[in-house]
Amino acid sequence: MEMISPILFVLGTISGLAVAAPSSGQLAQPSPGACTPLVSLQGTSFERWSVRVYRPGSYCLSQGLKQTELPAWLRLPHMAVPHDPLMVSESGNVSIDLAGHSMVTTTAAGQGMMHLGAAAWTDGKEHPRMQAARNISLRNGSISTKFQPAVIMAHRWNGDNQRFDGKKVGGHFLLGARLTDSRGDIERYESTDYVLENLTLTSDQIVVLMQGKNNIIRRCKIIGANAAVNLYGPNLVFEDNEIVMTARDPADAGGEPQVALYVEDGFGAVIRNNRFVIKGRPDGAVAMNSGTLQESFWRGIPLRARPTCIEPWMRKAPSKSGRLCNKRLL
Repeated sequence: MEMISPILFVLGTISGLAVAAPSSGQLAQPSPGACTPLVSLQGTSFERWSVRVYRPGSYCLSQGLKQTELPAWLRLPHMAVPHDPLMVSESGNVSIDLAGHSMVTTTAAGQGMMHLGAAAWTDGKEHPRMQAARNISLRNGSISTKFQPAVIMAHRWNGDNQRFDGKKVGGHFLLGARLTDSRGDIERYESTDYVLENLTLTSDQIVVLMQGKNNIIRRCKIIGANAAVNLYGPNLVFEDNEIVMTARDPADAGGEPQVALYVEDGFGAVIRNNRFVIKGRPDGAVAMNSGTLQESFWRGIPLRARPTCIEPWMRKAPSKSGRLCNKRLL
């Protein structure tokens, strides 16, 4: 069964020099205005595994990356295997152009683009806040993972949201980051200004985990299973994207419901001109519905910015009035 829904959904209004890592390197210093080539030095002569960025700058990937792993009975003693994510940014003010290249991992632990800012404390105590690494953008290419998210980007001040941490999904443990639980206080979010643009992002499970403020996802094709895209934080812009979700029985998806897009703490979010394709075996699947996850979906969104009626694809989400929209787009 396949359902295709072009959806326009608006919440609020729009407000608003490289260092080589031990496992990665750059070919040469760029000329002014040019990008620094990213070349992986980790891997084999047949596969290059990962790159890492330590300093602000403009970068471009100069080769595709691929991580595979031989079965245990074929591996020789002390044979190297990939362990790092395909790409890691440890700095803010970073622009990365994949230049049309693809990054692919088929290993059980293989992750795609990774940026984890601040610290995920779980002791319930207040700790000094660490400033967010802002302005990280990724464009123009593709990332494909098998069991882990294709993109994990988050600024955290606690690690109390453990919804994804260590969860068993599809027979493998999800190594998703511990995210922050804001407990409804969206003033605690700092500007992160992450940008994903012109990308094809694919995973057999959950595809995107992102947490921060003023983030943008635009003109991306995102292909995954239940809870494919999970976005936390205010002033989000999510536009001109396509999400293809292959719906599964939640029992086979780590308990994740058949929801393509989940947004929490979404004050001022703009979600528009997106196309949702739901495949597989949907049983009440919806394009966007946080009501099946937390009743706090509308938390932080003022009444004037909430829809006055519920689209069929939002039928389980709380609303101001609860009446149906008669298939009219919001």
